Amino acid sequence: MHDIRLLSLATAGELTPWADLCGSADLFCTPQWLAVERDASGPWVPAANACLVAGDGDRLTAGVILQQFDLTVDDDTCRVDKMVRALPEADGLTDAELADGLLPSLMCGGWFNSTVLTAPGTPAEAAATVRRELIARAISTGQEWGSASVFFPYVNAADSGLRSDLREAGFLELPAPARHIFDCDHPSHDAYLAALPSRRRVRIRKELRQFEQAGVTTDHTPLDDSNVERIAALAHNLERKYGQLSSPEQLTSWFTAIAKNLRASVFTAELGGRVFAMTMWLHHENRLYGFHAGFDYEIGRGLPMYSVVGYHLPIAYGCSSPETTVLEYGISADEAKLLRGTEAMPQVLSLKPLSDRAKAALDGLAPLGPG
Repeated sequence: MHDIRLLSLATAGELTPWADLCGSADLFCTPQWLAVERDASGPWVPAANACLVAGDGDRLTAGVILQQFDLTVDDDTCRVDKMVRALPEADGLTDAELADGLLPSLMCGGWFNSTVLTAPGTPAEAAATVRRELIARAISTGQEWGSASVFFPYVNAADSGLRSDLREAGFLELPAPARHIFDCDHPSHDAYLAALPSRRRVRIRKELRQFEQAGVTTDHTPLDDSNVERIAALAHNLERKYGQLSSPEQLTSWFTAIAKNLRASVFTAELGGRVFAMTMWLHHENRLYGFHAGFDYEIGRGLPMYSVVGYHLPIAYGCSSPETTVLEYGISADEAKLLRGTEAMPQVLSLKPLSDRAKAALDGLAPLGPG
């Protein structure tokens, strides 16, 4: 048995061994991101959070992030009831039944690339042992915190070891959206365009001409105090369009914390001296993570805003940047992303009910077969 401890985000983030657990695909587990989480700003603040770590003294063998969410957060990237709501099998259940049954819920491994971190070089058998111990402790922590359910929202479908351990611990496997990545293995943006089907290539060039003919200028700049309020205002427009409850002040505070702790940049479009479209990206090792978007729908009316600032500009940057080999596009908009050359990484939602009402809410849902 390993020595397993429950640490605050601050304590875990200060440990060099925690940072060593994180790879290039684990931005949202890194000490830099934990510092953002500690600022407790923005629309996705959990009711409680901590890091479970396994190891002896200053040496960590493995770890996992825990975040408890309840009705005070309304975003479907961290609300398990809304994830289940999206499944066809849940059509017979009301929103209230799912919320009452599954919340509060304990999210494990983070809302992106959900996993149990293990130290590089750990033998497979030892990694499996400590992973199972951490899963068991996560379940008991969920019970101690009064969670109705515990879940890993976005488990890589190819991670057979983690999936097997979760099933053995009583987790149901349910469908989850695919995670999209773009490999920046083209020598230039022109080479990328040349590799696309001709119809798609013609459409992209038409979109770029629309920007040019309208007099739009584009740019790639750091996120900092000079632009964070405008970027947050654009992001708020998008959030409001899709019914999110965040305020411009929350987003400004959140983005300020991101700019303070991480290298972040934005691709922008400007017309008449006013930025009207943006996508925000976070840098980590060799990857660029798409994090947020925002638009002024009046200024940009009729223009292919998201296509240009969300795809053309980041892809052109990735193909020309020696330090960037992968763009992380996350979930949703599968068809649009695949048309632009992303690879879809299949994922599963692993969910364990901890209460009778949670079990009742999930009764009748068909889990996936072993993968």
